[in-house]
Amino acid sequence: MKGFGGVLSFELKGDLNRTIRFVDNLKLALIAPSLGGAETLVSQPSTASHYFVNPEERRKAGISDSLIRLSLGIEDAKDIISDLAQAFEKV
Repeated sequence: MKGFGGVLSFELKGDLNRTIRFVDNLKLALIAPSLGGAETLVSQPSTASHYFVNPEERRKAGISDSLIRLSLGIEDAKDIISDLAQAFEKV
């Protein structure tokens, strides 16, 4: 990606607890309820924006417990990649 930041969505293999551990282990990306800012932000919809939506409705909408949304910020790409790599290693 070039220019402005982008939003990536991806699912981890595993359950809700593994996904929470991944998000908690990120050091650069800040946990945020919304994804608008200059810095890299991360959101886990099942525990944030869609927390009060019942699990069946979340599944129908394509929002699994392992879904992560990452809004890329202005940090150096190598730093973002390094942060993701170290969090992956911990789960």
